[in-house]
Amino acid sequence: MDALEWLQANASIISLISTLTLVIVNILYVYLTKKALNVAIRQSNLVYNPVVGIRLCKMGISKMYGPSRRNLSIGLRLTNVGNAPAIDVLVDAEIILQYSNIQGEKVIPARFEPASIPFIRPGEEITDRSIFPDFGNTCVTHLLDDFRECHRLNTLRIETDPTREPYNASMLRVCVYYRNSLEQYFESVYETYLHLEKIPKENESAEVTQIYIPRPKFHTRPILKAEMDKKMAERDAKRDLCGW
Repeated sequence: MDALEWLQANASIISLISTLTLVIVNILYVYLTKKALNVAIRQSNLVYNPVVGIRLCKMGISKMYGPSRRNLSIGLRLTNVGNAPAIDVLVDAEIILQYSNIQGEKVIPARFEPASIPFIRPGEEITDRSIFPDFGNTCVTHLLDDFRECHRLNTLRIETDPTREPYNASMLRVCVYYRNSLEQYFESVYETYLHLEKIPKENESAEVTQIYIPRPKFHTRPILKAEMDKKMAERDAKRDLCGW
């Protein structure tokens, strides 16, 4: 059987294969077109979006008051550097202990639920004391332990090999959640290591500062509401570890 006879004998099969190939190509075309359209729609929706910047202000550990009570207050300045209002803003924070832990946990959330701001206009700056996260006595006690251990390790490092990288104490992470008018949610996060020059006595207060090597980190991104709610719930379940 020559080629022509073979083609004539299998014409129906060839036609079916051609039809199936065309169907598959059309399906792929529709899929890719829809995917590209969804990306374009998402990008167009994000043309106008809020971006909440985070800056640290004065941070301080209070004197001891009451029955072994002490707190750490984190001063903040929030600025909407985006081009749309940030709506339903929530401000939260956590301390990441480096050398100690509280009941096995190293990530300790602020003692109260997140501060809430109805909205922040584009270009508006918020420095109200009501948004400052606070950490209670249990967290402060372990934070001071972290600073003591960090001081000890750095003293030993300087005595033995000062060329080694310095040790760092606890880290502060500030998390701000918000949405735009299209119900798209966003997260801004600022992370920095903390520094304390001198361990305060019970009758002394002390200013806590951030260090710049390694540099503080800031990022912002879209986030699903379900992911935001999960993170909040995880922090809420551990707030008692912070103390009062």
